Amino acid sequence: MDYTGLIIASLAWMLLLSVGLLVVRRELSILQDRVAASGAAPADGLAIGALAPRFPGLRPDDVVLFFFGDCAPCHEMAAEVAGSADPREFACVISDGTLAGSGAGVRELLPGDARALVGDEATTVRERYKVRSGPFGVALSEGLVVGKGVLRHPGDLEHLRRAAHGAVASTTDG
Repeated sequence: MDYTGLIIASLAWMLLLSVGLLVVRRELSILQDRVAASGAAPADGLAIGALAPRFPGLRPDDVVLFFFGDCAPCHEMAAEVAGSADPREFACVISDGTLAGSGAGVRELLPGDARALVGDEATTVRERYKVRSGPFGVALSEGLVVGKGVLRHPGDLEHLRRAAHGAVASTTDG
């Protein structure tokens, strides 16, 4: 085989390889979108190791919980927080969601002395933490994100609390 044949064969293989890589990339993109939409992966929130934005009432070693007023699982998890040994252990950020004023219903589930942000301030904090769905939790240790995830059951609260106080990087996986 002369050089022309070798060049043509090489170009054909590179073309096939390129098409194959494009197909794989497309399939991975579709899979990533499906996993993120299903809630199976903690796509929300700041990256583990990121510096957490400060807000009033936040402590360096804290668990920040994000709730939406029009979210039934958020109401259930807020009731779990209210029934915990010390609800002040958590910093709760309560946004309205799609229904204006709906965050007040979640706030009413929490004890009066619970640390909770509501209204525009809560929306600003939620956006700074890059949280788009709830209930969602973020564990902080020394001001850094050390754990995060969608809250599916009461054990997730304890998991994040331990991460905040033990500085174990983690995501909650249901």
